Amino acid sequence: MKIKGLLLLLIVLLTLIVAGFIGSQNSHLISINYILAETEMRMSVLLAVTFSLGVIFSILLFMGYILRLKWRINNLERKNKKLSLSTNAT
Repeated sequence: MKIKGLLLLLIVLLTLIVAGFIGSQNSHLISINYILAETEMRMSVLLAVTFSLGVIFSILLFMGYILRLKWRINNLERKNKKLSLSTNAT
């Protein structure tokens, strides 16, 4: 369990470092048009936000995939246990 926490911490730190490098090189003001509004922000902020959203979206997709696999493993283990009990009973 400690290794998972350490890996998560390293991933978060690496993400922040990459976002910092990207942000330090792009300080221009740009105009962003939403569907209903328009705003101006620095390019570094926009890049950091979109990079962070991409990382979060990827993590959520990966977690969904892992949860689906764990669910399938549990179902197969349950079926295996049933089969082994029915084989031992005969």
